[in-house]
Amino acid sequence: MKYIRDPRGRKIVWTRPKPLIRYHELRSDGGLYATLKWKNTFGSLAVGECSEGRFTFKRAGFLRPYVTVRREGYDGNLATMRFSSGSVIMNAAFGVSGILEFETGHRFAFNRLSFWKSRWAFTDESGIPMVTFNRKMKGKPSADVVINEDFGDIDYIHILLILGWYVIMLDYEEAEATSGLT
Repeated sequence: MKYIRDPRGRKIVWTRPKPLIRYHELRSDGGLYATLKWKNTFGSLAVGECSEGRFTFKRAGFLRPYVTVRREGYDGNLATMRFSSGSVIMNAAFGVSGILEFETGHRFAFNRLSFWKSRWAFTDESGIPMVTFNRKMKGKPSADVVINEDFGDIDYIHILLILGWYVIMLDYEEAEATSGLT
């Protein structure tokens, strides 16, 4: 896998190579930067892999949902993302969807930037987008991802890239499941 800081300032893409398998790849110009694979067909435990390591992502909580991020094989959380409502993502059209806090105290907001959930971004404390996801869900789910050139050197960029897509896919799957119930 290529080092995740390499593509900053240019477009990289999350794709799902096979439609029914919960496996995704982050690619640019033929290079593989990261993967995200769910452990089971159902459930929320997923493993993200990149040149910086392997990490697990797990959704928990019902009334106060959150996602834990751990280095694979370790018990302690590296980071926790907490959400604003009972669903994975806040139901308001715009605004903060989640706050990601690392064990080191670093905090980032995960914001939905569009009403139709097509644009998302991790932002710094002043609201400047660091990583932006432009989601496309017709056909196989995918997203164009841009790393802001000013933020490519932050220590957690690899976590932001993988966790952002993990949360977007949870939201997508939750919406698909509820739309089938009507």
